[in-house]
Amino acid sequence: MQSAITADGVCVSIDLRKLAAIAISFLGRGVILAEFASGVVLSAAVGLFVLFRQHSFWQIVLGVYFLCLGLNYLAMFAEAVGIPTRESARAELGDGLGDKSRAMSKYWCQSVLLLIPFLVPMLALGGRRQPQPR
Repeated sequence: MQSAITADGVCVSIDLRKLAAIAISFLGRGVILAEFASGVVLSAAVGLFVLFRQHSFWQIVLGVYFLCLGLNYLAMFAEAVGIPTRESARAELGDGLGDKSRAMSKYWCQSVLLLIPFLVPMLALGGRRQPQPR
């Protein structure tokens, strides 16, 4: 699923499935599922811990940020579950792995966007919406 947000003439595009596929093709399915699952659980745990121990406005903001970060990892985990093997991940990428350093650079930049709260779930939902017939 390819999704995009356009703001001020800058297009941010993330293909969540390909982002998960490139990670699986290089690191293996088990490592990536563990990474994304721990990202969900640990982000939520830290977020809840900070919220329960909060003493200031900024601690509340930090707690909510970590909870939202967990949602981003949940969307990535859902995409990674749909890719059963390393070979199917490579097939998903197609010719995208021709130049490995360029592919890694492209998807690394996209993976940094995982740090923006709610961005990945918004893009995931936006990418699944079907255009309405007119």
